[in-house]
Amino acid sequence: MCNMSDPHKSQRTKFQIQPKGDTMLKRQVGTLFLIICLILTTVPAALGGQKTITINPTSGSDAQNEINNAINTVASGATSSNSGYVFLGAGTYQISAPIVLKSNVVLKGAGDDTIIFATGSVCNSGGAPAYIFGSGVSNVEVCDLQFKSTATGPGDGGHGGYRNCIQFRSSKDSKIHDILFTRYLYSDGVRITKSSGIEVYNCRMHSTGHDGVGFLSGTKDSRMYNCDVEVQTNTGVRINDCTNIEVDHNTFSGSAESGWCCVEMVNSLTNVNVHHNIMHDFKGSSSSAGIGSFNANGSINVYDNVMWAVSPYVMVGSGSNILEPFDHSLENWVAKGYGYGYVAN
Repeated sequence: MCNMSDPHKSQRTKFQIQPKGDTMLKRQVGTLFLIICLILTTVPAALGGQKTITINPTSGSDAQNEINNAINTVASGATSSNSGYVFLGAGTYQISAPIVLKSNVVLKGAGDDTIIFATGSVCNSGGAPAYIFGSGVSNVEVCDLQFKSTATGPGDGGHGGYRNCIQFRSSKDSKIHDILFTRYLYSDGVRITKSSGIEVYNCRMHSTGHDGVGFLSGTKDSRMYNCDVEVQTNTGVRINDCTNIEVDHNTFSGSAESGWCCVEMVNSLTNVNVHHNIMHDFKGSSSSAGIGSFNANGSINVYDNVMWAVSPYVMVGSGSNILEPFDHSLENWVAKGYGYGYVAN
């Protein structure tokens, strides 16, 4: 009969439907693949592609090993526009050798609660000249840390070029900020040699061993500002054979009776500007100068600084300053645009 069902009809129907199922599966797989690709490309973009490692303190005296491994890891592939980050959690990190910086890396702590600690035998040679050391690096940032040592008095400090807290050699375009340097540290808080574009700011230097900050040996285009410095055994900041150095909006003082001057100028200098600082109540071992000179020559501009209970005030440099004002209130002078605290405000 004409309406009799074809025994092959259902088979043909099934055969025709099958490709539709294959197509649907392929579409689903394609969509899933697209979603995975979007996730893999979008997440790094949202995070800036940054490598980040967080470290917490452990027992022992070799904390530099884990920190250095982390720095090497995040430095791989990092660029000047996409830095790697190493975060140090709160606690004490006792080191027995330097923490070695790499280009394009940020080393950041948790403020005063992150302490870098070392004994007097650590970092005491030309090859290990600082607790945190960068040589030939660029685009580095070191911040939010505290430094401590086993030194117990001014006689324990002042060890020349070694046992510095932070040192940059032949480096450029880097920042050091929001660091607490505690009393009786060895040698310099920050030592910078043959470098350019280095900024030191928002630091509290409570009687570092030798110099608070040293701009040395051909360093150029660098600045120190908004720091609170207590001079211990030598100077608050030393500027030696440098070009285009600015020291501004810092507060210098010192009662250890073992330092020499707040700002020391040494040898040949070009376009060194010292301005809007407060230098007060400084009692050093001899002369107690505000601006001291050791064979200094060149273009040195010292202007708009406020000084009291400091003598002699200015041994080298040109410019007018406010000497022995009636008002000895730090708060009042900061409100007028001088010293530590004004820039932060």
